Amino acid sequence: MYKFSSHASAGTGVHARRTPRLRHSAMAVSIGLLLAAPAYAQQAPSSQATPATNAGAGAVDLDTVEVRGVRASLIKSQVIKRDSTQIVDSVSAEDIGALPDRSVTETLQRVSGVTIDHFAARSDPDHFSAEGSGVMIRGLTQVRGELNGRDIFSAASGRGLSFEDVPAELMAGVDVYKNPSAEIIEGGLGGTVNLRTRMPFDNPGRIVGGNVDVNYGDMSKKYKPSASFLFSDRWQTGVGEMGFMIDIAHSELATRSDGIQVEPYVRRTDDAVLAGSGRTEVYVPGGVNWRQLDFERKRDGIAAAFQWKPSDQTEIYAQYLRSRYDMNWQERAAFFNDSNNSISPAPGTTFQYDQDGVFQRGSPVSNSWRGVLTGDGVRFNTDNRYSEQQTTTSDLSVGFTHYFNDNLQIKGDVQLVQSDNDQLDFTVFSATYLPGLTYDVSGKYPRVDIANQGFTQDPSNYFWAAAMDHLGKNRGRQLSTRVDLEYTFQDSSWLRFMRFGMRATDRNQTNKNSGYNWGVLSDNWAAIPGSATGLADMSQYLPDESSQFTFNDFFRGGVNVPTTLVVPNGGLVKNYRRASELLQQQIVALRGWGWAPDKYQPQDTNRQFERTQAAYAALYFGNDEAWGVPVDGNIGVRIVQTKTQAEGFGQFQDLSGLNVSPELQARYTGQYFDNNSQGSYTNVLPSLNMRFRFTDTLQWRIAASKAMARPDYTQLQPYVLLNVETDDAGNATNFVGTAGNPTLKPMTANQFDTALEWYFDTSDMLYTTLFYKKVKDYFSTQTRSETYDNREWLVTRPYNTDEGTIRGAEVGYTQFFDQLPGWMSGFGINANFTFVDSKGGANTAIDPYTRTTVTGVELPLEGLSRRSYNLAGIYEKGPLSLRLAYNWRSRYLLTTSDAATRLPTWADDYGQLDGSFFYRFNEHLQLGVQANNLTNTVTKVLMGPTSYADGEVDPRLYTRSSFVNDRRYSLVLRMNW
Repeated sequence: MYKFSSHASAGTGVHARRTPRLRHSAMAVSIGLLLAAPAYAQQAPSSQATPATNAGAGAVDLDTVEVRGVRASLIKSQVIKRDSTQIVDSVSAEDIGALPDRSVTETLQRVSGVTIDHFAARSDPDHFSAEGSGVMIRGLTQVRGELNGRDIFSAASGRGLSFEDVPAELMAGVDVYKNPSAEIIEGGLGGTVNLRTRMPFDNPGRIVGGNVDVNYGDMSKKYKPSASFLFSDRWQTGVGEMGFMIDIAHSELATRSDGIQVEPYVRRTDDAVLAGSGRTEVYVPGGVNWRQLDFERKRDGIAAAFQWKPSDQTEIYAQYLRSRYDMNWQERAAFFNDSNNSISPAPGTTFQYDQDGVFQRGSPVSNSWRGVLTGDGVRFNTDNRYSEQQTTTSDLSVGFTHYFNDNLQIKGDVQLVQSDNDQLDFTVFSATYLPGLTYDVSGKYPRVDIANQGFTQDPSNYFWAAAMDHLGKNRGRQLSTRVDLEYTFQDSSWLRFMRFGMRATDRNQTNKNSGYNWGVLSDNWAAIPGSATGLADMSQYLPDESSQFTFNDFFRGGVNVPTTLVVPNGGLVKNYRRASELLQQQIVALRGWGWAPDKYQPQDTNRQFERTQAAYAALYFGNDEAWGVPVDGNIGVRIVQTKTQAEGFGQFQDLSGLNVSPELQARYTGQYFDNNSQGSYTNVLPSLNMRFRFTDTLQWRIAASKAMARPDYTQLQPYVLLNVETDDAGNATNFVGTAGNPTLKPMTANQFDTALEWYFDTSDMLYTTLFYKKVKDYFSTQTRSETYDNREWLVTRPYNTDEGTIRGAEVGYTQFFDQLPGWMSGFGINANFTFVDSKGGANTAIDPYTRTTVTGVELPLEGLSRRSYNLAGIYEKGPLSLRLAYNWRSRYLLTTSDAATRLPTWADDYGQLDGSFFYRFNEHLQLGVQANNLTNTVTKVLMGPTSYADGEVDPRLYTRSSFVNDRRYSLVLRMNW
């Protein structure tokens, strides 16, 4: 049965307000409301969020209603949404460790207005993410994460939390605030996501439970285990009531994704490619890539809590969470992409084009320089890449609540968050020149054929080409304190209570990022002494460190490409230190220069120190008669001052030995200079939330507030890299640079929401929300003139620039069809739809090499899908619980400048079907199956528009990538006592 807990500690959220005595009618009504949701109640959103107040009309009698499973979770979420005095959406776990999806990120995408990416990073859409990443709310990426109403972050994730780092099994629920009141901590321009863990006073007595499951991916062909265990109890002692809870989770996952890609299309006007086309210009892609990525992760977490209530007036608590996320992936890839787009039709052939002059198929050869090599084969590369990452985040919080009397209470807490992240990424490339190649991009997927299949399987045809490494080391620490006072008005017809609070933080963050360090091993322009060809032939140099690799059942058999190739060994790239020694000693040392393992340089370090001081006041009001309908809400203001300090370096390019004037060579020798910065700014953030309850089931909300989002630390990095561009004669033509901007100010938004909500039965609701945001001071990259060393330099860095608007609507509907006869009465539906539109906020990328916009046209905001929806069919009857859930979002801009192509890159329309089936043997035991990606969805990535130096813009969006990944199945056993 659903039990009420009167606990009201800091950090536990939208809840019925507790007073020492339960004689007040508002309190009794609030208790009745919370009793409307069954089975294992836990506190809802952050305690510093608004409480549910005086909304008891919808309470139900649990003597006649008892539900479980997905329906019970939906009822909990509905009660939180209905009773909150602000606009909030929630997802709750009805059973211990049982959010409806396998990860927090996947859970969030079920909320209206929330979308996620399916890529490892927006700037690197060449790598698919099975569990999703990059949470956005109403098209904005500035989303703040919190744990139990307090700040939490991942050291490698800018300011925010990487939601995939946190075990879903530890969560009691997830709440999304889209237009917050004054109590909620600032920083979420799109919204705030609060992760809730359990507390021992949430339940009337002892609870023991857990999950055991095994998951399987049909492409990875691997089984991986997961398990969680929870123990919670409370007891009376001679010094008051105490409670203790511990929740432990371990989760593993293995997935595989296959991708096929086309290199950017380039305008060509040379006679060789125009032959037979009858055109003056055509568009030819540089090549085709295919890749297979094997991903594995482990996620371990522990959440613990202690509560002590020495008297009816006082409660003291402590909460601890630690999460460790270990991830690695290995990728084998093949690609042909000759230099300078030098491919042309093989002798006696022509390329074929469509009616717009876009390449369809052909047999290419290359006229690029080969050194001592002969032939006209196209440059063909393979590589083996290994990436690993470890993230550890811990949160220790202690706090108290004390009631001086019926009117006045105080709350306080102290929190320490620490997060560490370490990254290593290492790739070794091999290459050859491939004769007899034909490629076709006219079909659904690209096709590549070669005349001699044995050629790509022979190590003697390949040479060691290059290596690339990347290092990352990130450390973050934040100490926070807060105090909140609440005064209740006993005899006022309008005033309910008033909250005042103060919060201070001290955060320091150090990020080290080496960049991607590419260096040659051997090539036609970097010959190896003693080699007949000048190349490090893989059959002669390190012959035991390469082997054949077969892309088994590549793309589920849906793509035709060569699948057995020679690649560097997995053992080589997985042992970075050994590989570095081997490649240095046996290849690079023969020539005396080339790739060398990366080391952190001064400009790679970004040290940020930030202190904030915030104060707020919020007045809660309500009246049942004055305006003809019951009205309640709150009005408040939050004032926050931010002080920043950044420490970094600038560097002048080393011109010694280059073809430039002696004066420049002598002046610029790679010297560093300090580039430190200090700043301060204050933001005033008013808010208003009102609710009009027309009937017991129908209510209307309006909300208005001002929100802010501070820049990410990568944008604030105080680095400056200054270079000199020269002509062929060595004369300086431009003095240029790239930089971060430690003086960036926050983006801000004035926002307005209005929502109409109809709760027409215990588990049934229909709502619609309209929203509008006026966003100012967007972060965008521009090139401006700056003075260094008494010279003017054209420096490209981020600035606060444009403003724009975001507006849209959300519609949600949940209903169970209890009126149907017999077994049919178990059916239900849960659906929502979101429309988002934006205007203004110019979003074009600057190419740091040319200092011009990548496209020359305005692009939409990154991450904004105009349309998205969720549709879930549910069946809950007796021991059976079933759910089929489909999530879809429309095309959106991933990045204005892709790391590989430097073009705008888009994620195309994407939809995925997931499902679950559980059988409940009794109150203590369930067995079930969960499945993801049942429809084997293909993820499609687009690229464009493309701009040219003469001002022409090719507006077409070309297909860049297509990915397939596992269908995932899990067998799950759930237990609780």
